[in-house]
Amino acid sequence: FYPTKNITTAEGGMVTTPDDEVADKVRLLRQHGAVQRYRHDVLGYNFRLTDLAAAIGRAQLAKLDRFNETRRRNASALTSGLAGLAGVTLPLERQGHRHVYHQYTVLIKGNRDQVQKRLRELGVDTAVHYPLPVHRQPLYLDLGYGAISMPVAERLAEQVLSLPVHPGLVDGDLERIISAVREAVATA
Repeated sequence: FYPTKNITTAEGGMVTTPDDEVADKVRLLRQHGAVQRYRHDVLGYNFRLTDLAAAIGRAQLAKLDRFNETRRRNASALTSGLAGLAGVTLPLERQGHRHVYHQYTVLIKGNRDQVQKRLRELGVDTAVHYPLPVHRQPLYLDLGYGAISMPVAERLAEQVLSLPVHPGLVDGDLERIISAVREAVATA
């Protein structure tokens, strides 16, 4: 529930499971690994929400459908406005699925970094989700994964660019974003 997600509690998350064993393990891990007060049988963490964070989350949950519909509307406007733009692959919504567009991530064929720089100059905030594939993360290098080739993950890490899609955007913002993306791609 990080602030950039579809709803926020400022920080934290949620686990749902129909498996009682998994639920018990998650409860144990979120509570410092304590099976009872001051007795820790496993290494755990402090993953409990404060009352204030929970209250924020409940208020946000009541707005989630509206937030998601606004994100979907914004994504639809971006998709319509960027359709047919050479060198840009737009996100797809698979038949029978309902995308809620936490991110609106496009693929930029060519120089993604140059496009991102130009968008920044034009006042459009973007992000790269994510610049380093998991198998190239330092944590995994020690496990021997860095030496393997994952060409699709590596290519995508060089091409992904997330555009603004949040519910705070209005039609004028979307038109400005579309115009800026078209200009940035044309000049990259």
